Amino acid sequence: MSNNSEYYEINSLSKYSNPNLEASLLGLVYINNQTASKIIPYLTKEDFTVREHALFFEVLKDLFLKNISINFDQLMLYKSKNKQYNFINFEFLLHIQDSAGLSNNIIQYLQELERLTKLRTIELKLSRVLNKLSTNTAVSENEVISELHDLLLNIDKSKTRQDFLTVEEVAKVVVDDLVKKRELNISNISGVPSGFEALDTLTQGFQPGEMIVLAARPGMGKTAFALNIAKNAASASGNKPAKKVVFFTLEMPSSQLVTRLFGISTEIDLYKFKKPSELSQDELDKITIHQKRHLNQLNLFIDESAKTDLPTLLWKCRRLAKTSGIDMIIIDYLQLLSVDSSKPSRDRQAEVATISRNLKTLALELKVPIIALSQLSREVEKREDKRPILSDLRESGTIEQDADIVLFLYRKNYYNKNKVNFKDKDLSAQQKEMLEQGFIGDVTNLLIAKHRNGTQADINLLFRLNCGKFEDLYYKYDEVSDSFNFNKGDE
Repeated sequence: MSNNSEYYEINSLSKYSNPNLEASLLGLVYINNQTASKIIPYLTKEDFTVREHALFFEVLKDLFLKNISINFDQLMLYKSKNKQYNFINFEFLLHIQDSAGLSNNIIQYLQELERLTKLRTIELKLSRVLNKLSTNTAVSENEVISELHDLLLNIDKSKTRQDFLTVEEVAKVVVDDLVKKRELNISNISGVPSGFEALDTLTQGFQPGEMIVLAARPGMGKTAFALNIAKNAASASGNKPAKKVVFFTLEMPSSQLVTRLFGISTEIDLYKFKKPSELSQDELDKITIHQKRHLNQLNLFIDESAKTDLPTLLWKCRRLAKTSGIDMIIIDYLQLLSVDSSKPSRDRQAEVATISRNLKTLALELKVPIIALSQLSREVEKREDKRPILSDLRESGTIEQDADIVLFLYRKNYYNKNKVNFKDKDLSAQQKEMLEQGFIGDVTNLLIAKHRNGTQADINLLFRLNCGKFEDLYYKYDEVSDSFNFNKGDE
C-alpha cells in the first residue's frame, strides 16, 4: 500500500470505512500486549483507511515481530527515529487507549474490518475499470473481462487467512486419499497420464500444480508429442476416466491440429489428408469410424486464437475451470504468448519470464498440470553434440526455474544429412521392424532434464513421422543372438 496521502483521501471518503473500529483494534493491542498475537497477524495496512491508523499499525507490528513490549516509552523511542511517526504523541495514544474495544469481540471486529476492506477494493478497482472504459475506446473486451475476473478471484482468495498446518492434519488428508484410491481401485498413476509407460512410471503422471516445459528445436516433433499426450489423457481406457484437456494452439489452426489427431488415431499417412484423392475407400471408412468412435469422444477443448495474450489465456482457463472443470492445460507454444497484445514488447526476455511465472501460478491456483511448449536457443545448432541441455532454455527468462519438469525431444537422425536409408545393410533392429511394418519412423530421445520431485532420465520413443504418432520403444533381450531386439510390447 502506498504511504502517500492520496490513498487515505480516497479510502477515507469511501462509505466502506469505519475509523472507530480501526481504533478499537489498535487500542486493544496497545493496552494489552497479549491480544497482539490475535490481531496483528490477521491485518494489513490496507485494512486501515485513516493514514495515522495504518502507520501506527506498522509500528505495532514491527515491535510485535521483534518481541519488544508495546508501551508508551517504546513508542516514543520508535517515533524519535523516524519523522513520519511524529503524530504519535500523548493525545493520540490517549485517543487510541480510550477507543479500545472488548477483547471478547476480536473475531467480530476482524471480520467486519475484512468485509469493509474487500468492498473498498471492489469499489476502487471497478471505478478504475469504468474510467478506462470511458476514456479509452480502443480497450479490448477481453482485457476488461480479465481485469474483472482477476478482481473477483483475488477477493475470493482473500477470504481465508490460513495459519500453519500441523503434520497431523496433512497426514490425515494423504492417508484418506490413499484409502479412497485403493477402495476405488484407481490406477497407480496419481496424476494425469501421458500414455507413455516409461514417462508415467517416472512421474506417476503429471501432478496438480506442476508446470511442465516441453522444449526442442524446430522439427523435433514438439506439437506432435504434445498432441499424443493430449489424446492419451483425454481418452477413457479401462478404469481410467478421460481427463478434460485444454489445448491452446497459437501457431496452427484447429483444423490442422485435428487432422494430426486423425493421423495419430488412424495411422494413415498425413500427406493423404492433403491429397484426398490418394485415400483408398478402406482408409476413408477408417477415418469416418475413428471420428465417431474415438475423436468425437475425446474430452479435448481447442483454442485457436492466434493473438491470445496472457490475460486472455488466464481468463479463459479460469472461466472454464469454474464452469466445467479442467484436468490439464497445454500451450503451443510459450514464446508466442504476449503479456499485452496491444503493446509491442520492449524486453522480450522479461516478458517471457512474466508469462512463465504466471503460468506456474495458474497451475497452482487451478490445481492442474500445465504443459508449455518452448523453443530452444539456436546455440544448440552450433554444438557438435546437439542434445539439448538446460542452459539452452536460459535465454528465455526464468522458464527453467519455474518449471517442475523440463522435457527435451531429440532426434539424432534429424541432424544426419544422409537420413535413414532403409536399403542400408547396417539397418538397426528397430529400423528393420519399421520397414517391415511399412512406415517411416525415427527413434526419439525424450530427455527428462529436470524433475523437481523425481529423477532425470533418457527415454526412448518411436516417432512415426508419416502419421505423427509417438509410441513407447521396448527392447527385448534375445539370448540366441546375444542382443536386444525391438518389439512393441505385445508380448
